[in-house]
Amino acid sequence: MTHQPLPWRAETRHAIGLVAAVTAGLTLVLALFVGVALNSGPNGVRLAVAGPPAATQQIAAELATTAGPDAFEVAAVADAAQAQSALRGREADGAIVLGPDGPTVLLASAGSPAIAQLLTTAAGHLSADGATAAPPVVDVVPLSPDDSHGAGLPAGSLPMVLAGLALGAAAALSLRHRWVVVGAVAGGAVAIGLAFAGVLAWLGVTDGAYLAVSSAIALTVAASALVVAGSTRLLGPAGLAVGALLLMIVGNPLSGIASSPRLLPGPWGEFGQWLPTGAGGTLLRTVAYFPDAAIGFPVWVLLAWAALGLAGVLLGRRAPHAAAPAPTPAARGAVEPVS
Repeated sequence: MTHQPLPWRAETRHAIGLVAAVTAGLTLVLALFVGVALNSGPNGVRLAVAGPPAATQQIAAELATTAGPDAFEVAAVADAAQAQSALRGREADGAIVLGPDGPTVLLASAGSPAIAQLLTTAAGHLSADGATAAPPVVDVVPLSPDDSHGAGLPAGSLPMVLAGLALGAAAALSLRHRWVVVGAVAGGAVAIGLAFAGVLAWLGVTDGAYLAVSSAIALTVAASALVVAGSTRLLGPAGLAVGALLLMIVGNPLSGIASSPRLLPGPWGEFGQWLPTGAGGTLLRTVAYFPDAAIGFPVWVLLAWAALGLAGVLLGRRAPHAAAPAPTPAARGAVEPVS
C-alpha cells in the first residue's frame, strides 16, 4: 500500500523553494544596485581637446593620472568650431579649447547634468600658468530653462517603463487573438507617446520637437510592451516577471538616464544601452536636445526588441484568463432549443 504525501507537505516544500528563490533573486538585485552605486564614476567620458598636440597629450596624461586610465577618452579636434560640433552631435561629452588666453571648457549639460558638473569642477584645475581665476565654462547644449537641474527626463523615465510593462501585460492577459494584441500595443504606444510628450512640453522639460519626442516615447513603449506581451504569451504569468526584470529591475539602474551610461562602472553602462530602457532613454534625450546627433543605434536596438516580442506574441498561446468574446444574438438563437 502506497502512501500519498499529505497536501500540506507538498505545499510546504513548494513554499520553501519559493522563499529560497525569491531571497536569492532579491539578493542579486541588491548586489547589482549597491555595486553600481558604489563604483559609479567617469568611465570612458569622451573629451574633445582643441589645441597644440603637446598640450593635448599633457591634458590626457594628467587626466589619466588623477582620474584613472579609463576615466576619460581624449580626442584631438582642430578648433573650437569642431569641438562644438562634436558636442551637438553627441560625439563628445565635453571639450576643452586651448587658446592664447588659457583654456575654455565647453559643456553639453542637456546630455548629462552629472558630467557637466564633473567637468565644471575639474575646470578649476585647468587655469593657465599664473592665473587665479577658473577658466570660462560655456554650455553649448543647455537644458531647458524650466528644467535647469535636468530632473525632468529621469523622473519621466519610470512612467515610460511602467507604461510599457502595463500595456504589454494588459494586452496579453485580457485579449485572445494575437493580432488584436499587436494592434492594441501599437495603438496604445502611439497614444501614450502623444500624451507623455505633451506633458513634457507643458512642464517645460522639452522645448519643441514634439513629434520627435512623441515618436521616441511611442517606440520605447511599443518595444517594451511587445517584450512583456510576448514573454507572457510564451511563459504565462511568469512572463510578467521576466518583463519586470528586464525593464525595471535590471534595465532601469543600468540605463544611465539619471546620470550617464559613462558614469556607470565597468561594462554595465554599455550593456544597459542594449536593453529597451537604456536605448529608449538615450533616444529620448537625443531627439529632445540634440537634433543633429545620430539616433541609429538606439532605434535599431528598440526595433530588435520589438521584433523579438512580436515573435513571442505570434508564437505564444493565448492567455488562459483572456475574456472570450460574447456570442452574438444570432449565435445564441442558433443553439436555443425550439419549443
